[in-house]
Amino acid sequence: MTKLVRRRTIIFIEDFRKVSKMPNIDSSGSKCSTLNELDRLSELAPLFPQINVECMLTSLLLVRTSHDLYNQSASLLTERGISQGKMRILTSLLLRKKPLLPSELAKSAGVTRSTMTGLINGLEKDGLIRRGAHEDRRMTAIHLTEEGETLLMTTLPEYARVVTSVMSQLTEEERGMLQQLLYKLRTGIELNE
Repeated sequence: MTKLVRRRTIIFIEDFRKVSKMPNIDSSGSKCSTLNELDRLSELAPLFPQINVECMLTSLLLVRTSHDLYNQSASLLTERGISQGKMRILTSLLLRKKPLLPSELAKSAGVTRSTMTGLINGLEKDGLIRRGAHEDRRMTAIHLTEEGETLLMTTLPEYARVVTSVMSQLTEEERGMLQQLLYKLRTGIELNE
C-alpha cells in the first residue's frame, strides 16, 4: 500500500471517529484500534499484492457495524421471545393485510423454503400465526393471529426506536447516501453469486 493511500485511509478513519463519536469495538466487546487493524491488513499487501487494503478495511467496518446493529435489535426481540426472521414474517403479513403462501413469505423474508417451514412451525406453536385455506383451496395460506398482531404493535415501535437511535448519528442526506452505496454493493454481491 502506498504511503498516500495509507495516509488517506488514516485521515478517513480519524474523521469517521470524530463524526461518529463511537469507539471501535471488537467482537469480544473490548475497544480496539482500527489503525492497528489497518496496520495488520497492510502487512498482507506484500504477501498478496492483489489485496486492496482499503477495500478490506471498508468491508471490515461494514461487517462489524452491521453485526453490532443486528445484535442490538436482536436483543430487544429476544426479550419478546421472537427472532429477526420471525419478525420479518409477521411484519410481511401485517403489511400485506392478507394471508400469504409460505413461498411468498420465504421470498419477502429472504430465506429458503425449508427455513421458512421451521419459522412458520415456531410462529404457529407460539400462536402468532395460523395455517388456513388459500383462495384457490389447493394451497395453505399463513394468517396473522390477533396475538401476532398485538405482539407486532407493541414491539415495532421499540424496535424502530433502537434502529432510529443508531441511524440518527447520520444526517438525512448521509442516510440517503448510505442507502445508495449499500444498493450499489448489493449489485456487486449479486454479480458475484
